[in-house]
Amino acid sequence: MKRNTVTTPSTNSISSGVLYLASGLSLTASLIHLWVSPQHFEEWWGYGAFMLVGAIAQALFVYFLLRWPGWSLVLIAGIAGNLAIVGMWVWTRTVGIPLGASAGEVEKVAPLDVVCTAAELGLIVLLLWMLRKLTGRRRRPSRVR
Repeated sequence: MKRNTVTTPSTNSISSGVLYLASGLSLTASLIHLWVSPQHFEEWWGYGAFMLVGAIAQALFVYFLLRWPGWSLVLIAGIAGNLAIVGMWVWTRTVGIPLGASAGEVEKVAPLDVVCTAAELGLIVLLLWMLRKLTGRRRRPSRVR
């Protein structure tokens, strides 16, 4: 039985299941951001624009990930972008909204927020794993003295 894998330039391989799972998590977050964009546009154009740009970026990321799964820059961009979005979510739920019409207000945590953030965190973990697999870096065992 042959296992489905994606061969990369570095001759390592990533399971296509992992690749599709990462793509699905990014699409989930993208669709949620797209879904809530109209509500955020009603609050302030900047909030709506942030959600719309996030949705587009996360959807485009899926294309880049599937097209170039072995390119470390794609994985690093996905990690950085999703960390930024998760960081903003944590900031707005703990410190408050940094700018705009509702600046200073602390947002409530909603179930859809949690699903979206969980998808982004899961994606970050998978991308880190893929990056480690591609770069071939392994943790050295510590020496016993």
